[in-house]
Amino acid sequence: METMWILKGAGFIALGIALVLLVTYVLMRLWNGLVPQLFNGPRLRFLQALGLLFLTRLLFGGFGGYRGYGWRGYDGYNKQSYFHRHHQTPPTKHNTDTTAVYRQ
Repeated sequence: METMWILKGAGFIALGIALVLLVTYVLMRLWNGLVPQLFNGPRLRFLQALGLLFLTRLLFGGFGGYRGYGWRGYDGYNKQSYFHRHHQTPPTKHNTDTTAVYRQ
């Protein structure tokens, strides 16, 4: 049973590496098909395309893990606290409990 988990793990690692290589190849082909003709820019080799993919993931997408702020906005906790802060009834003469409205 333990060897099955090792084989599955090795398969997922191999699949991940193959996916990265495929995306790098597609990026290289798109770059070499568009940029030299449209902008008179340089052509990329495979390792340069891999470096460009790494750089764009680092600058714009991150590498997974915690996805709190950034392009995706607030996470669920902050949405919930924002909702509770801004969608409660304001204190009135009949409702004098201000802790629910103005809690931090």
